[in-house]
Amino acid sequence: MGNCLVLSKEDKVLKVLKTDGKVLEFRAPTLVKDILSNFSGVGIGLSKQASEQLSPDCKLKPGKVYYMTPLPGSAENDSAATRRIKMVITKQQLQELLTKKISVQEVLSDSKIWKPKLKSIPEEIE
Repeated sequence: MGNCLVLSKEDKVLKVLKTDGKVLEFRAPTLVKDILSNFSGVGIGLSKQASEQLSPDCKLKPGKVYYMTPLPGSAENDSAATRRIKMVITKQQLQELLTKKISVQEVLSDSKIWKPKLKSIPEEIE
């Protein structure tokens, strides 16, 4: 057994770390273009800070870890491109949104910023 090579499970798996931290795993060599067909605005590199993306015809090999990185100028690379907010609306506003009688921008512009109405508490000097 001196010359036998035992591959661990990790050596047989090709891993691609997505931009959201999730991991894609593949059991066989895979082309970059086959993985990227399900994603937009990203490329695949050899590190998280990869300035060069691998070509679409590059074959990714099991036992290696690759990284998805946003392409320059893509929406995923622009932190202001998407904003997630939580808002409370009435049933009537929801119905109007669903029937497209009003837009989300109209609902947002109608919403008021809530601030508690508190009286100031004077401090006494002792």
